[in-house]
Amino acid sequence: MTSLYLSEMTSGECRRIAEEDAVVVIPMGSMELEGRHLPLGVDTFVADGIVRHLKGVSGVCVGPTLPIGYSKWFLPFAGTITLETDTLIRVLIEYVESLISAGFRRFVFLNAHKGNNACIESASRSMIDRHRIKIGMLSVWKLAHELCAVKDGIIEEGRFTHAGEIMTSTVMALKPETVVDERMRGDAPRSMQDSAFKVINFLGEVSFKDSVQIVYQDIREITDSGTIGDPTSASVEKGEAIIARLSEYARAFLKEFRMLSLQEDPTEVPCQA
Repeated sequence: MTSLYLSEMTSGECRRIAEEDAVVVIPMGSMELEGRHLPLGVDTFVADGIVRHLKGVSGVCVGPTLPIGYSKWFLPFAGTITLETDTLIRVLIEYVESLISAGFRRFVFLNAHKGNNACIESASRSMIDRHRIKIGMLSVWKLAHELCAVKDGIIEEGRFTHAGEIMTSTVMALKPETVVDERMRGDAPRSMQDSAFKVINFLGEVSFKDSVQIVYQDIREITDSGTIGDPTSASVEKGEAIIARLSEYARAFLKEFRMLSLQEDPTEVPCQA
């Protein structure tokens, strides 16, 4: 039986599933500070943990994981590895176009790092202008917030936070040996002195007069720990429930995505105003 992973297939098997119009899932993570109690590779571990549950979904295969993304704001903290945005965009385009040359036409980025979003969009927009393909993105932590914190209500924090309850629970379930329990404690970002701007996250988002806007800052002005939220209510059981819920959604999303019609060759379709 053909493996779920492209890296475990022969070239002939890869060609055959491309001819069957399989969807290629591309897991994406990061290598960055994730609080004082979690390992640097959290995002990658979680992306890989979800794709393992895709086995058995007809017409789906998994490409090699991209474990490094765009995390430039965390560079002052040891262990962070980042690509520049133009580098990451180029990597994504060359990765996907290599598979297009093999006959694949459907791609979904399973992205567990919000900092990658802009690069994924830029690369995807560039490619759909030039190729007869479909590209989608599953945003892991956004989905965890919506399904597990808001809808299911299994998260005491009530929302996703960086290195908080959701993230810590998933690592407890997937790689418990990497969690440093004695360093687990809640923390909040420092807001700007004598300012009405309330810092929300490390990406520059601030709350001001009932609206979320952007004020970019050096990460060292905001945090010493890399934690926003409270991980102390995290548990293995919650982590297992989160992974199961996200995997269930991903399977349904991919089945629906595979049924989308491919557009005509974009280079041959005239624009009509």
